[in-house]
Amino acid sequence: MRVSRNIVAIVERIRILKIQEKEIVVIDYSNLNEAAMIQLAIQAKVEIMKTPAPKLIISSFVNTFATPAFLRHMERESVEIKPFIARNALVGLNKPKMMILKGFNLLLDTDFRAFSTECEAIEYLIEEPVIEKLEPIFKR
Repeated sequence: MRVSRNIVAIVERIRILKIQEKEIVVIDYSNLNEAAMIQLAIQAKVEIMKTPAPKLIISSFVNTFATPAFLRHMERESVEIKPFIARNALVGLNKPKMMILKGFNLLLDTDFRAFSTECEAIEYLIEEPVIEKLEPIFKR
């Protein structure tokens, strides 16, 4: 059996960012296909649930597709992981993905929010203006 290089790449797509003394879990789904997105979501859940404290999360969905299989996976996992999420900000959503997010929030009673810039997303997460220099979080 051949070991996929995607597994290494997936682990590298989850990291902790500290901004103004607040830790933010960064998850980069950008440019992944459906299978890789699901694998990343599985690994992200493991990382998020390692400690009981609710997390601040920012995720990028640039150049991705919200496929039915990915959405079903996220629906199944949302109940278990919901207590571990204090705030969840998403960037890289186009109009169709924003509509899907709205339906997801209504269906699953979540409050995940879409933002057009990383800075807006971070300010929402930390609940204050960003005062330090903010480098791009996601590689384009």
